[in-house]
Amino acid sequence: MDELAITPEPIRKRARIGNNKCDAQTVAPTSAFSIARIESLPVEIIFEIFSYLSCKDLYAVSHVSTLFNRLAYDPFLWRTYEVTNNEQDTAEVIKELKRMPLLKKFSISVRADCDEILRQLSLTNKKLEELHVSNCTGSTSKLYLRSGYLIRILERCRNLHTINILGSRFRGRKFYQLLGGMGLRLRSVYAPATKSQFCTFIKYARQISETDRETICSMYNSAKSWSPLYYFVTKRADRVCTALISYLHNDILLIDTNRSIHKLSITDRRNA
Repeated sequence: MDELAITPEPIRKRARIGNNKCDAQTVAPTSAFSIARIESLPVEIIFEIFSYLSCKDLYAVSHVSTLFNRLAYDPFLWRTYEVTNNEQDTAEVIKELKRMPLLKKFSISVRADCDEILRQLSLTNKKLEELHVSNCTGSTSKLYLRSGYLIRILERCRNLHTINILGSRFRGRKFYQLLGGMGLRLRSVYAPATKSQFCTFIKYARQISETDRETICSMYNSAKSWSPLYYFVTKRADRVCTALISYLHNDILLIDTNRSIHKLSITDRRNA
């Protein structure tokens, strides 16, 4: 049987659409080209963009170019700084704090070198407004924080108004004495306290009348262990202040009833 002759089908060419010569930068711009375009923007605009970046993002862009490095490390951008776990060693954190003279909010959590970092904070960051410490240990025998460094922060940081200390303890009463002496400048406090420390805070709280100080302290004669101290102040447009003090699960509400002498008086007790 004769073999059938198979004629190959001619190859059809695809029609060209437009010009096949494409600019590589148009199709897939390189990162260097993109950076060059960003750097061509006015410095003020780049700086404004950087102001919305987090600390980690600022670290990342600082390695892109010389211009980005100079802008990313401008002290004006570093108003908030957070130190968590052991992402950075102690020396590196201290070095970073030294170049942040305008720092306003500092947070530290789950660190064993908290004392050394708080010491540096008291020396170089006097514009601080908020301090947050969570589950940190100090260098004392029972891993308590050294209250001396916290006291220095209260004495030197005149704009400080918010202090949150969770899962960490420290001895002494002077810290609470200074807290009370801050008056209505103090907006919010959350910290562990013994009965003695709590009564010290109430005793030196200038915004509380003498009669109410004795009343509040007498409510906690049975306190024997550490308990969270919570103090929160709100101000209205008419300058009336409301403060909530909570200790041992008792809430005491105080309202500014005499604005001429700026004293808070007890108006309501809840769960007392």
